[in-house]
Amino acid sequence: MKIVLVYIAVTRGPITDEYCSRFIATYHEYPPELEHDTLVCCNGGPLRTELAILFHSLNAGFFPRENDPGWDISAYIDAARGPAAYADLMLCMGESCHFHAPGWMKRLAEAYAVNGPGMYGLFSSNLVRPHLNTSAFAVSPGLLAEYGKKPDGRKGRYEFEHGEQSFWKWVNAKGKPVRLVTWDGEWPPSQWRQPHNILWRGNQRNCLVWCNHTERWASSKNNIKDRWSRGADRKFK
Repeated sequence: MKIVLVYIAVTRGPITDEYCSRFIATYHEYPPELEHDTLVCCNGGPLRTELAILFHSLNAGFFPRENDPGWDISAYIDAARGPAAYADLMLCMGESCHFHAPGWMKRLAEAYAVNGPGMYGLFSSNLVRPHLNTSAFAVSPGLLAEYGKKPDGRKGRYEFEHGEQSFWKWVNAKGKPVRLVTWDGEWPPSQWRQPHNILWRGNQRNCLVWCNHTERWASSKNNIKDRWSRGADRKFK
């Protein structure tokens, strides 16, 4: 099974150095426990040399590209149609992602082995409408490459994630599996808010990785936490 980890680095981002350094440090502290390739999508052109050198410890390849209005989603689609097309599974991670336990990629590969080509989310929420948060998700590159045009702005980027015609619904309509993957299970859409300690619930340690959304919730006051949790747990018919 061929797996490629596609990580976003914003070339002139205000906290890119901090995010990338944490990503690399926690990658080594909590290893994936599975062989894979790593591709750094450099949104905005090549990274400066000092930052690029940090990724050498991951044997990473680089994919410099323009930072277009589709942001991370456009980068993932370009990667799926280009340098990541060879993979069976493409693990997409935004700049703020980092690790807190070993074996996160091995766990995703286990889910893929059971369910087959499809979309696998690491975070779920019913805020706005049920969706898998695209800060981190795994997908068969062919599906992402086949999906329609790239997002053309902020609105399009979030329509991809949680719109009426979102990507996960498109994958589901094709009869492919769409699952939330946690340390303790693989959950279909009707059960996305069922597991304990997922995004905006408990200690969030059931999430395979963490990101800016888990951090903001964890550091918020209780009244803010409660409001976000209620939004994520909204009931839909």
